Amino acid sequence: MTVDNQETRYKRNLELSNSHKPQNQPTEVVDLFKLKTILKKNLPWAILLIVSSLFVAFLYVRYTNVKFQSYAELKLNKRSEASVFGFNPLNEESSNLNTLSGEVELIRSKLFLKQVIAKLPLDVSYHVIGRFKNEERYKFTPFTVSYEESCAAYGQKFYIDIVDKENFKLSTNPDDDKWKSLKFGQSFTFNGCKYKLETTPHFFNTERLFFTISSPESLMSYVESNLSVAPENLNANTIKITFEDYNPYKVEAIVEQVSELYTEYSKEQKNRANQLKIEFLNKQLRQTESELSNYETYIEDFTIQNKTVNPSEDVNRLISEMVKMDSILYGVNYQLGEINNIQNQLEKDTLSFDQINYLVLPANMQPLFEEFSELKQEYQLSKTRYKKESQVLLQRKIEINALKDRINNYLSNKAEILQERKRTILNRKREIENRFNQLPAKTNELNQKMRFYSLYEELYLSLMQKKTEFEIAQAGTLSEVDILTPANLPKKPIGPSTNLIYIGSFAVGFILSFIFIGFRYLIYDEINSIHELERLTSIPIIAKISRLKKYVAKKSGVIVSEKPRSQISEAFRTLRTSLDFIGIKEGKKIISISSTTSGEGKTFVSVNLAAILAMSNKKVIILDLDMRKPRAQYAFNLEQNELGISSILSGGIHWKECINITKTDNLHFIPSGILPPNPAELLEGEYFDQLLNELKEEYDIILLDTPPIGLVSDGIIALKKSDHSLFVVRADYSKRSFIDDLHRSLNLNNIQNISIIFNAVRKENKGYGYYQDYYNDNNSKSISTLKRLFNI
Repeated sequence: MTVDNQETRYKRNLELSNSHKPQNQPTEVVDLFKLKTILKKNLPWAILLIVSSLFVAFLYVRYTNVKFQSYAELKLNKRSEASVFGFNPLNEESSNLNTLSGEVELIRSKLFLKQVIAKLPLDVSYHVIGRFKNEERYKFTPFTVSYEESCAAYGQKFYIDIVDKENFKLSTNPDDDKWKSLKFGQSFTFNGCKYKLETTPHFFNTERLFFTISSPESLMSYVESNLSVAPENLNANTIKITFEDYNPYKVEAIVEQVSELYTEYSKEQKNRANQLKIEFLNKQLRQTESELSNYETYIEDFTIQNKTVNPSEDVNRLISEMVKMDSILYGVNYQLGEINNIQNQLEKDTLSFDQINYLVLPANMQPLFEEFSELKQEYQLSKTRYKKESQVLLQRKIEINALKDRINNYLSNKAEILQERKRTILNRKREIENRFNQLPAKTNELNQKMRFYSLYEELYLSLMQKKTEFEIAQAGTLSEVDILTPANLPKKPIGPSTNLIYIGSFAVGFILSFIFIGFRYLIYDEINSIHELERLTSIPIIAKISRLKKYVAKKSGVIVSEKPRSQISEAFRTLRTSLDFIGIKEGKKIISISSTTSGEGKTFVSVNLAAILAMSNKKVIILDLDMRKPRAQYAFNLEQNELGISSILSGGIHWKECINITKTDNLHFIPSGILPPNPAELLEGEYFDQLLNELKEEYDIILLDTPPIGLVSDGIIALKKSDHSLFVVRADYSKRSFIDDLHRSLNLNNIQNISIIFNAVRKENKGYGYYQDYYNDNNSKSISTLKRLFNI
């Protein structure tokens, strides 16, 4: 930083208000310098997150079996009955969708899949045990397993160690040493169930295997979960069948079996009902044809023997008359029965008027029965109102009996008329029967045969009509399946997609890294740049000191004396120039140097500032006022700290006896001394003021290395007695809250003459000529690669 730039900054800061807080400072949405700092510090962790995501993806790909898919396309050749007669459906696409949906449900039905499972050897699964993952074998297995289905151990893993083509070892726990030696082709018992292993042409004994037996329920669930059936093209009536699994031969076999079984099953299911009906009708037609043939033979023989074509005309007429007489006689008997029934009920007084059949009675009888019903109801009502011997009841009973006698007379007259008609009908029937008996018996037999012949002829025509209807229905809706694309043996797996997994894992790692960096950005509370510090306070920032490498800071004392050409020394020279603007040249000054907490570089700045001031021919002395945790003596390589500030302020010794002469000319140092129990009371005593006054007579500049003002009150006492105060803020270490605490302390104690030194600022990639020889010293091997990588 040049002198002109420093003067401009200092004058600008002095013009701000006395509240020490910045006014009308623009707020940045994102602090790029802070973001850059966080990126630099956490970039290895972000890269580690991405690498970890990729490594997890690698493990997933490495230990996950790949999946294969086989598919077949089927076409349904289906016509509706309307299209046969030239009518097109109004919504063909909707009709096709309904048809295909029905076929899809048929294929996915448990009844259909049960037949598929029964035709394939899916119950036993064989797995080769690999180093990283197991591989299922379907076709090329070294042996097959037979077992008793009633007691099989479903889901149990049987581990097989093949010794040779005749012997093998079996165990249900591979980690156990109890392996059972057995032979191929011989049955063995496990938990009361018999099993037998037999070798196949694909026998091998180079790898260890295990097999499991699946229950019918688990097989059904397995097929249903991996089988996909969906309409492919509604206009073309096509269905696509796909199956996914980890064995390519297995998926091909299942899709092939589903396709073949569906072509057969579809035809059978679609035509079974009509076919059964047609077969039944054919059987009935054959029986009817046989009966008709017998009757035709008889009629033909009768005609030849009796020389007549229609001998039954008279018989038919007489038969019709007899049927008519029987019908009339039945009606008369029915009327007589009804009349007798009514008379009996009247006699017993149990007549139910709502059950009387008035059709068989004369028309004038219905009013009488209605009147009789009303009288009965009135009589029953009167019985509830009057006594049993009441005249009203007797009168009602007389009326009922009179009407009852009247009804009986009508019924008796009607019965006599019906009896007379019955006798007339019976006489007429006997006359017809006599005439009928005179006809030849063969004629009656012929007529009987002719009637049965007519019945069978009508039955035959009806059966033929029904058969034709079912044949038309069967021919009108055909369902035939064509396999457009047969089941294929998959060559490439469908998943997991290695590229997609790696890309996805990289994206996840990148997102996690972004979230991690964002989280670190949000929780990062340290002051990382001078621009951020200027936004937080209006106190003048008179210098920034570059960051020392740790190994340099540990072994160095007074840097400006040991490395005068370094960039650090130049920064302290700039600080000295800034102090000139405050008025350090004018008279003797007391300068206090403090910070909020320990570790911010307060002592480091004190000793180097004192040294750089002493190099300008000023007589400088440093007082280590941190009597709680002194550190200044280490910078000057002092081992003893018994004589110092605590002894002077307690009145036990004169300050001249505590002077330490340093290697830097014109620079003296008084250590803190023995740690006292009451450092704050010592600084507030009269000896401290007396010490400062006496030191002013001997020295141009008195530097007070104070305790942190954020921890103890000692530092505030020193700041009040100073002509000017310097507050040290360390980059990437001091918190934003430290600045608020500083403002609060300054306002509370009415401290005005204060400036800020920004310490441990990260270097920029710029050189200052010969000053760069120390700052960019890269020859040291003190910092390990791991520490440099993770900014430890």
